[in-house]
Amino acid sequence: MFGRRELATARPVPPEGPATAPLDQSMIARARRSIREHPSAWRTVTLVVVLVVYLALTLGVLFNSPVIRVDRDFLRLDLRGQFPSWDPWIKHYVIFGQRGPATLFFLPYFCWVTWRTRSTRPLVLLATSFVLLNVSVGVVKLATGRLGPRQTSHAHEILVGGDIYPSGHVSNAVVLYGLIAMIAIKHRRFAVWSAVFLSVTVGLGTVYLDTHWFSDVVGGWFAGAIVLLLLPSVMPYAQRWADAVTTPLLARWRRRRGRTVQAAAAPQAVASSQSAKTVTPVISRARSQSFAATSGSREALDDRTRCG
Repeated sequence: MFGRRELATARPVPPEGPATAPLDQSMIARARRSIREHPSAWRTVTLVVVLVVYLALTLGVLFNSPVIRVDRDFLRLDLRGQFPSWDPWIKHYVIFGQRGPATLFFLPYFCWVTWRTRSTRPLVLLATSFVLLNVSVGVVKLATGRLGPRQTSHAHEILVGGDIYPSGHVSNAVVLYGLIAMIAIKHRRFAVWSAVFLSVTVGLGTVYLDTHWFSDVVGGWFAGAIVLLLLPSVMPYAQRWADAVTTPLLARWRRRRGRTVQAAAAPQAVASSQSAKTVTPVISRARSQSFAATSGSREALDDRTRCG
């Protein structure tokens, strides 16, 4: 029990739970935009780690390292010979990693998100990512010059004009489906897991078909991840350049559209004015005739009353 003095000096107990003031929606939008466009600490650390591992893997491919022995072990499994019935299905499945067919298939979705959000950001993301992917993967392919399992059974055939490391199929799958997960309006978690599943299975499918060594697939995963991690830093510059190009074109198209609408509306306005001019005398003539008939009937009624 507390006395009167203790109750008088007792401090009020704050209500449970944090007191949160309502936030402005514009502040939340600016915060989200800054998070997307400016790389955070974890993204920078992740990018550095992936770059270091990718460099180590590339050096392991160039030199006779345990990476080459792992590639030989996967080749000895002969998955295509053990499971020949999978061959036609996997041949069609790995098309999800080919840049041309996969991009054309999902391009309408990027256009729909662009129209839905009233922003060119999805298309700019797609174009920027493909430029980064072609440059980064193409340089490494030319620098290593590695041959694939279909050209040779030696996993260490490098600097002989090949273009098999890293896997373009896999890196394209990582970037394309990663972008779809980034711009997804709904069910983003499902899109993320679908992107991971497609990237992993497409890569393993190329190993089954003897198109790539296993290290090529792992290098494709890292190459695609690097592009996705670089996009938030590159996008502000790419978006400004895209806006500088598209804004005058949109303004010109709107001016032409306005002129077309005015030209189409001019004949309608002339026709409506002519119809108004034609209808006005008819209405006035009808009114005069009705007025004359009314006055004549009144005079006849007055004559009848007088005679009566």
